[in-house]
Amino acid sequence: MAYSNRKRITKMTLEMRAPAEDRIEIRDADSPVIYRITSANNRSFCVRARIGGAGQPVRFTYPKLARLENLGDARNWARETVDACRMGQDPRQTEAAIKAATAQAAERAERYKCKYVIADYLERRVSREKKNRTADKIARMFEVYVTPRWGERPITEIERKDVNDLLNDVFDRKVEFGGKVYGGNVAADRLLAQLSACFRWYQLQDSKFTSPIVAGMARTSPRALKRSRNLADDEIRALWSLLPKHGTYGAIVKCLLLSAQRLREVSDMARSEIGANGLWTIPAARYKTNKPNIVPLSASLSEAIEAQPIIKAGGKDCDYVFTTNGTTPFSGWSKSKDRLDAAMLAALREAAIERGDDPAKVELPDWRLHDLRRTAKTLMTRAGVRPDISERVLGHIISGVEGVYDQHDYVHEKRHALEALATMIERIVEPASEKVVLLREAAE
Repeated sequence: MAYSNRKRITKMTLEMRAPAEDRIEIRDADSPVIYRITSANNRSFCVRARIGGAGQPVRFTYPKLARLENLGDARNWARETVDACRMGQDPRQTEAAIKAATAQAAERAERYKCKYVIADYLERRVSREKKNRTADKIARMFEVYVTPRWGERPITEIERKDVNDLLNDVFDRKVEFGGKVYGGNVAADRLLAQLSACFRWYQLQDSKFTSPIVAGMARTSPRALKRSRNLADDEIRALWSLLPKHGTYGAIVKCLLLSAQRLREVSDMARSEIGANGLWTIPAARYKTNKPNIVPLSASLSEAIEAQPIIKAGGKDCDYVFTTNGTTPFSGWSKSKDRLDAAMLAALREAAIERGDDPAKVELPDWRLHDLRRTAKTLMTRAGVRPDISERVLGHIISGVEGVYDQHDYVHEKRHALEALATMIERIVEPASEKVVLLREAAE
């Protein structure tokens, strides 16, 4: 190794040629820094110092490249390093502590990222602790609206303005995901509810986090959003005539109207839930009230269920009534609904032409599958079913003293109500047969 006397390191010094072998070290005249060049042309700034003034000298290397623009900082670093060594401090330990602290901070920042907090919330709180029946829908909501926007951000950085900006974009239908646009007033408030639940949960997990959500951030009034949509008779006729053409989806829609049950309760129906006595028992784990609900099958409902093919998977009969792959319940709701809506509008306009009306004036107001439940309730009332019986068909909890003391199962009454519902639907879809029935009833 070649040494030189102390000389001021300059640009020319830094650009000198590398030695043919071994290395050259040039000691700076202005500081303890050493400019080191190896035969492999590796260039660095370093210092040599004894810890506490004793023992063998230790070489410490400046972490940045040996360039002119770094020379001033390297000189300061060299002075501080030598001073620390004279005081008995080992810079290597300090450096290791800094690296450990930096790594720990980076790990903590990674854990704080919204995408990990949300994943933990969905897996632990929503699925395992609450066993939420709509866990997949909640996960989808976060996937569409939250993770693309906040996924890489620490949850501790999410402020009230961030929440409001997100809710505004959802309300204005400005959220794009997978080539489609999502949002709306209902979506904004549903998202707010899920964000609030997630933030409240995480606030209990980490004392350093405070939820940015406060009262009054909802975009709409729950009362104003309360739906009252019922399908009119002409819409029921158009719908009913189209269902056989829409396969498994059409069969689900038919059973929704005939049973007055909720979407997931019908779509996830299993043959093992149906007894030989014609009673369909929806287990508590699948029911909103966390109590089993007994639904007597009307003749029309039984016929619709029995018409579904049994699909084999893995050499065994699939237990799901409504499935296309023999493994999972039906999926593909959005596209199926779009196709059905288009067909319904075309059928309503054809009916208008037959009546001599202008088809261009015919529209199909927005409706959802859950509206069939309300429609079924209304049809039962039209058929003369007592309101308390139709409420029990829907599986609603009866409040007050009656709900506490009346423990009758009402199976017979519910069967009569669902048969009356099926009869009312038949009268609507086949008006001519209704006239015959009414005349017969009048004659009697």
